[in-house]
Amino acid sequence: MAVFTAVHDDDLARYLLEYDIGDPVRLLPIAEGVENTNYRLETTTGPYVLTLFERRTPADALPYVVGLMRHLHARGVLVPSPIADKAGRYLKNLSDRPSLIVSFLKGRSVKDPGPDMCREAGAGLANLHISADNYGNFRPNPFGIQSWESLAESCAQAGDSSASDLLKEILQALDLLVRRWPYHLPKGACHTDLFPDNVFFEDSRLSGFIDFYFSCDEIRAYDLAICVASWCFDRQNHFVPKRAETMIAGYEALRPLSSDERAALPLLCLGAAVRFTLTRLYDQLYPQEGALVTEKDPGQFAERMRLFYAMSTAGEGIF
Repeated sequence: MAVFTAVHDDDLARYLLEYDIGDPVRLLPIAEGVENTNYRLETTTGPYVLTLFERRTPADALPYVVGLMRHLHARGVLVPSPIADKAGRYLKNLSDRPSLIVSFLKGRSVKDPGPDMCREAGAGLANLHISADNYGNFRPNPFGIQSWESLAESCAQAGDSSASDLLKEILQALDLLVRRWPYHLPKGACHTDLFPDNVFFEDSRLSGFIDFYFSCDEIRAYDLAICVASWCFDRQNHFVPKRAETMIAGYEALRPLSSDERAALPLLCLGAAVRFTLTRLYDQLYPQEGALVTEKDPGQFAERMRLFYAMSTAGEGIF
């Protein structure tokens, strides 16, 4: 989450006239993240989250996202519920951006989750996958493996010499990924961005998943690999095998992995590390002026990329 686009009071007041959620009280920017503009919207009926969609979330993808959130919420998955206006519309323009209001989930994200929280997150992801099995819409992954080479090329074109060594490592990893990517594994609707800051806990229990704006149809085990790559490292960026073990065990308690899925996990984790190294590097090389945003360090996932590359080339790991 982040804030790239300002919303003026008069525009917000006119916008909310088309909803049945009360009058605006406060609009507070949420600075975490790097993708869309997010505000905590407080009205006379309570808190909500207002999102304005920016450069990485195309307007034609939004019906898929909103539909998936509604589908999951109807099946009891702990996700925000999209709010329709008085005419039944969920997606509307505000400040020249597509926008969406969703319900406010209680709880907080945890920066350094332990094994128990990793287990809950794994089980929650499995429940999300199972609940999404009969979701009928389709969206290809806009940041799947087919996009990584062009992202690397864009980063190279920035001409930043300090990024050249990292780009060489990324291209080396990409060569391995392209040759060995397990396209045959089971696919379905996935979150594909389930970092710890997109999962809420209340009283140490999972209370919800947020930020579905990269949701798409993808390899299910890759969605789990993104969680392993983002949850299972400590504050010093050291891999914590116990976290990975409990996360995978939590997932398998509801959706057991096939032998092919388990064998592919190190390579899929490498793919996750390459994807987030690339997008963070791109954002560093092509920053958006004037944005209130928490910048993410590509070096963090570059270190993880090196670990998963070593696991993948050795043909073994803790998985």
